[in-house]
Amino acid sequence: MGRNQHGNRVRAGFFALAAIALAATMLPSSVSAQQLVAMVGGEPITSRDIEMRSKMLEIFTRRKPSRQETLEELINEKVKLNQAQRLNVEVTNQQVDRAFAGMAASSGRSAADFENAFKQAGVDSRAFKTKLRVDIAWREVLQKMSPGSFQVRDADVAAALAARGESPNKKALQYTLRQLVFVIPKNSPPNLRAQRFKEAESLRGQVDSCDDLIQYARAHPEVVVKAPVRRFSTDMPPQLQKLLENTPDGRLTPPEPTAMGIEVVAVCSRQETVSDLSSRSEVKQQLLASRITADEAQILSQLRRQTIIEYR
Repeated sequence: MGRNQHGNRVRAGFFALAAIALAATMLPSSVSAQQLVAMVGGEPITSRDIEMRSKMLEIFTRRKPSRQETLEELINEKVKLNQAQRLNVEVTNQQVDRAFAGMAASSGRSAADFENAFKQAGVDSRAFKTKLRVDIAWREVLQKMSPGSFQVRDADVAAALAARGESPNKKALQYTLRQLVFVIPKNSPPNLRAQRFKEAESLRGQVDSCDDLIQYARAHPEVVVKAPVRRFSTDMPPQLQKLLENTPDGRLTPPEPTAMGIEVVAVCSRQETVSDLSSRSEVKQQLLASRITADEAQILSQLRRQTIIEYR
């Protein structure tokens, strides 16, 4: 073999190794150190991503999802994010943090406690916030691509009510309510919650009008009385309807723990009225959810067909 031919082979081998090394650098070091499972529009999904998402799904659904089910959800999220970028949809960190805090509050926890719960379950809260970011962006994508899905006319509500055998104009009770919160500061000792609960229960026997709430709050700085709100009984879940029906005017509902502390609700007044279509939020939400679900499936299927998805 001539010297030039041998040199060419050496150089070819060198360039081949360099190409392999370059290909490895095209992925983040954290990805290359893990098992690459799929590529979606050039974006990697790793075994670590599947592990984190599987744990997350198990927490929220109370069942262990299959590996394929978890992978498909992650692929869908990549597809959704790619479309959001094409439509210049941006989600700020503040939006994500507000959504995270809202979910924490709905579970009766602070954002910090909610984050600790994820940590104890072995889930990185950043992975959950990434999912929240996708959900927020995707809703805006749907609004841009299918704005009609987010519009429910009164005629649609009337038709839905007729299908259920209900009258569009239904008699209802309109309540005037005031919330009173016995505040529990963060990092308070556990016995304070029990003490505040007893205070709230004791107040139920003392109050017989909403005016009493104001006087009580002025005498106790750690108690907050919120502004009055009006609600139709037809917009309430059956359990809450029953609770308010059994609470006389001027009296308080049983204490309930919330993110801020212990809450009671005063029934200031009630009057019988007619619940018009605009107040039938339950029916509207059901129609809205069904339309969004149908359009979402169609749009997502179309976007997946337009995306290069590689299973490894």
